[in-house]
Amino acid sequence: MAEKATLSCRMSKQQDAVVVAVQIHDEKALGREATLRIQQRVKVHDSSPVHATKELYQKRFRTDRRINEFTVPGHYFSGFTYWGSQIDLEYQALLKIDDAFFFDTKVNEKIVYQLVKKPLVRTDAEALIDPKDYFSFFSNVAAIPWKNKLLAMCLVVVGAVVILANMVVGLHDQMVPESATYIYSHRNSDGESQSPLVVALLGSGAAGAAVWWAMRRQLRHYMTFRFKSVPAQVGRATSVPIRQLIQGRSRVELKRAVLRVVACNLEKGQYVRGSGSNRRTVTFAEPFQAVLLFEQLAETIPPQQPIQDYFEGDVEFAPMFDALYPPAMVSDTHGIDVHWEVQLLFDQLVDQELEGSLRGFCREDFFTNGK
Repeated sequence: MAEKATLSCRMSKQQDAVVVAVQIHDEKALGREATLRIQQRVKVHDSSPVHATKELYQKRFRTDRRINEFTVPGHYFSGFTYWGSQIDLEYQALLKIDDAFFFDTKVNEKIVYQLVKKPLVRTDAEALIDPKDYFSFFSNVAAIPWKNKLLAMCLVVVGAVVILANMVVGLHDQMVPESATYIYSHRNSDGESQSPLVVALLGSGAAGAAVWWAMRRQLRHYMTFRFKSVPAQVGRATSVPIRQLIQGRSRVELKRAVLRVVACNLEKGQYVRGSGSNRRTVTFAEPFQAVLLFEQLAETIPPQQPIQDYFEGDVEFAPMFDALYPPAMVSDTHGIDVHWEVQLLFDQLVDQELEGSLRGFCREDFFTNGK
């Protein structure tokens, strides 16, 4: 069957805009009201994905001519074309003629690249942004106040009891007929067969993760660690003395404390898990394109001393703008975002971290020399 209409995209001669050509092949599609749209789309890599789109540009016109061309300024392309481990980010041109015809085409990667040129950084982003936290549980408990000691131990005891009881119930419900189960049915809300023991295992895993997260929060109370002064705007020219950026004091002596400032891009999206009444939407943020902005070692920091006095030098934010892509969020939960944080890392104690503010970023700063 012959195509009724085709869409094509090319760069303008000035290299600062995209020219969209709409060519009508079918006589029946002539003389009608039409709408051209440019959309940015996030496709999530998952068996049960939640995708997202954002409209960037819209043009209404009549198909009075067989060839109609429209120039879309480059600033409407607020991001870039990207294929990642969790999401794809792409642009689409869509044409709707009345309610009878609908056409779409992807905006070529090379065209988008001409509008947004960024380097590719080969770094293990996850290891830099979320380093493995090795610590001694008993040393850490000894370092925190009594209130937090009691809370941490209560969490361990309560968590162990809940997980053990849940597993006993799951095992019981697995072995008995449906009519004799306590909590876990042999069938889900859709009437499909399920294993009570497997459901109990999943519940125990979730409970264990929640207890572990809450306990780590208590174990961090061996010191205070916070921002002292964060610039109202973070740009390419921003340079902050590390002593002005953070502050804190420890109840115990700190040995071999490593202070780092890191930044990365995040792949953000959602997917669906479960079924029936257990159906839920999971939101994720996967780091990529990581860059180290500052790193320094303090061999020893005495108790109750300002930790900022044991580090020196400035945090230069220019490398972040050189290495990372600008934010390209299609929705609050989907797209590419920018993240930076301060980390204080130890061998024996739970690590500390502070998430930096994203306010005041200027898109132009993410391009070489601000262009």
